[in-house]
Amino acid sequence: MNYYELLNIDPKAGPDEIKRAYREKLKEWHPDKNPHRKEKAEEITKTMNIAYGILSDPEQRQNYDRILRFSKGRSFDEYVDDGSFSKKMKKASGALKGLWQDVQDLYSLFKDAVRGRYKLHPVNLGIIGGGLIYFIIPMDIIPDIFPLIGYLDDMAVFTTIINAFGEELVKYRNWKGSA
Repeated sequence: MNYYELLNIDPKAGPDEIKRAYREKLKEWHPDKNPHRKEKAEEITKTMNIAYGILSDPEQRQNYDRILRFSKGRSFDEYVDDGSFSKKMKKASGALKGLWQDVQDLYSLFKDAVRGRYKLHPVNLGIIGGGLIYFIIPMDIIPDIFPLIGYLDDMAVFTTIINAFGEELVKYRNWKGSA
């Protein structure tokens, strides 16, 4: 979901406009005002809280904007979500067997960084996001329709990213274990 669209604001909106739009939407979707659709209201309210947290923090907003530019304006969730990631991992499990846990942890690290739960440098966030999108999109250098061979380029991308971010993965795992 695109956070700018969720709050119905322009991507160039200033802090005051973001706050005003957030408060208006929060009034509209507050679960107490929507007893007939309480679960949906709770879900939307949680997403709006995340959106406001990201868009109101200059560094997190910059990271989010980079991801939107990289994905050509589409939300990262339109490319990669838990279901598409799991489906792709199951298909690629033979080729990525040795990287399985690292790739899953890299995905988890990325999600936590995008949601503002884990601090990651914007450039690193972009590199990991690019690798994940490359992995999910079926038509890449070697199309994934070719069993095992189709995942060699994905494996090369992940191996490079994992090698570059090995220390960060260790820090993340420690952080996740203590959280």
